[in-house]
Amino acid sequence: MSLLASSRMLSSSASTSKNNKQHIVVALGGNALLKRGEPLTVDNQRKNIRDGISSLLGILKSNTVTFVHGNGPQVGLLALEGAAYQQQAGALPMELDVLDAETEGSIGYMLEQEIDFALGDEGRRRGVITMLSQIVVSPDDEAFNNPTKFIGPVYSLEEANKLGKPVKKDGEFYRQVVPSPQPIHLIDQQLTALKLLTKNDVIVICGGGGGIPVTLDPVSGRLNGVEAVIDKDRAACMLGKTLGADGLMILTDVEAVAVNKDTPDQKWIRSASPEAMLQLDSNFPPGSMGPKVASAVDFVQSEKWCRIGSLNDASSMLEGKAGTKITNEYGPEHLEYY
Repeated sequence: MSLLASSRMLSSSASTSKNNKQHIVVALGGNALLKRGEPLTVDNQRKNIRDGISSLLGILKSNTVTFVHGNGPQVGLLALEGAAYQQQAGALPMELDVLDAETEGSIGYMLEQEIDFALGDEGRRRGVITMLSQIVVSPDDEAFNNPTKFIGPVYSLEEANKLGKPVKKDGEFYRQVVPSPQPIHLIDQQLTALKLLTKNDVIVICGGGGGIPVTLDPVSGRLNGVEAVIDKDRAACMLGKTLGADGLMILTDVEAVAVNKDTPDQKWIRSASPEAMLQLDSNFPPGSMGPKVASAVDFVQSEKWCRIGSLNDASSMLEGKAGTKITNEYGPEHLEYY
């Protein structure tokens, strides 16, 4: 039997089994996979991933789920390792697009193992797979002139000043920043495969670290990697809209979206319209919560829903007991605090 015939049989047999399921894109923050200030070890990441998948188990069983994950701490560590190797051996370090691909494989591997263990026979029946994801960006994106994306571990001010790379403040610490261009689209051949897999209820881990940023040479047709890290929330939004997903969950290491964060006037948002969130835009820093809110607003414009909150509260978020919900269902002026 041909591969095409097999895929058609798979699509036909599975399509009826998932008609009653919502398709949810789940964006896992790199900092949700590794707590702030925590040593970047495999054991720590495995424990955090295990705890996160446990929190997501009900969602995984009841919905078609596509995962996108961050890679800021992980790709930053690889960049530091490359710099150390350059000092020792004189060899040029790997470029960021290659490091993005490496983290897609390593984090996807750990996610697959924990999903497989948690779902057991159901996971083996449905299928779980990690997809290397090349996402096209524009070489003229203004982000290349203004790096804002945090990568790597946290530093004190004294340590940051010695780093010799662009840094910005992230909470009470400092971190390296790199360009974060807008994702345009997943390359066609990978999108074709992704649609086939999600249509058949396969759990797909894709767009890891926001995807591998590439540009398309209009003359040769060749894809070329670029030195950048795409924001994973913007990539998740783009993929969710392309796939026609019903909902987007942006899971990180904070409990919800806040106004006046880290001040005596801090308030957590329970739910809001896209219009209300745009009015509060000055509360959301460009390197952290800003892209999450912008991605949520963009996704919800297509009459869908988005929830932002802690990975550990995932099930409670769907029940409206935790996190922030961005929705059109209550009108353009809707804004409710906890």
